[in-house]
Amino acid sequence: MCITLIPQQNMAKNNCKTVFGFTLIEVLVAISVLGLLMTALMVAFNTAVDTVQDMQQKSEMMQNIRATTEQLHRELSQAIINNNRPDGEQVYFQIKQLSAFQSVLRFGCTTERGLLEVAYQIKPAYRDEEETIPDWQNFELWRLNKTERMWNYKDPVWPEITFDAEEAEPFAFGIIAFKVRFWSTKNSQWIDNNWDSFQQNAMPRKIQITVMAMPRSDAKAQREALSIDQLERVESYQVEITLPQAR
Repeated sequence: MCITLIPQQNMAKNNCKTVFGFTLIEVLVAISVLGLLMTALMVAFNTAVDTVQDMQQKSEMMQNIRATTEQLHRELSQAIINNNRPDGEQVYFQIKQLSAFQSVLRFGCTTERGLLEVAYQIKPAYRDEEETIPDWQNFELWRLNKTERMWNYKDPVWPEITFDAEEAEPFAFGIIAFKVRFWSTKNSQWIDNNWDSFQQNAMPRKIQITVMAMPRSDAKAQREALSIDQLERVESYQVEITLPQAR
C-alpha cells in the first residue's frame, strides 16, 4: 500500500486573511471599539464644556443682578432725601405697573436746581414686526437720567421711558423682568399697584424690587416662549428697600 502526502499550502489564505499578525475581523473590531471610545470621550468633553459655559454665564448673570439691585438700593436710599433742597422743591416717587412682571420706577424732584430725575424700565426686544414674539436674550433694563427738560408733573398720565432719548441708556443686560411693589402698613402686605407721591402726599415706607434674569444660552434655547411664565430656569432676585421719608 502506498500513501501519498499532499502538502497543505496557502492554509492561511483558505482560512482568513491576516494584517500585520491580526486578522481582518480583529482589526475591524478594534476600530469599532476605538470609535465608540472616541465618541464617548467627545460627548463627555462637550458636556463638560457646556457645563462650564453654563456655570460661567450663570455666575455673570448673578453678578449682574447683584450689581443692579445694589445700585438701585444706593440711589433710592441716597437720592430721595435731601436736607438742602431749594425752596419750593418737592421730592417725588412714582411706580407704574405695566404688566404682571413689568413696572416703571421713577423718582427725583420738581425743579432743575435739585436732584436728578431717574427712571428704570425693561426695554423688550422682539423677533417680528408685530412685536408678538419676544427675543428674550436681548431684553435689557434701561435707565433714564434727566438733568433738564423735566417731566410735566401736571399731566396725570405720564409716559413710559422714551428709549431713544439722549438720556436713556442700557443699565443691565439679560434682565427680562423688573417688578416693583410697595408695602402697605395698613394691610401689612405687599401691594402690586401704582404709587404716585403727589396723589398720596407721602412716600411708601418701603418697596420690594424683583429682578428676573436668565443666561443667554437658556434664553436662546427658549425662543418660542411667548410669555415669562412659560420660561424655565429663570433666576429671580428680590431686594427690599426702606425709603427715607421726606422732611
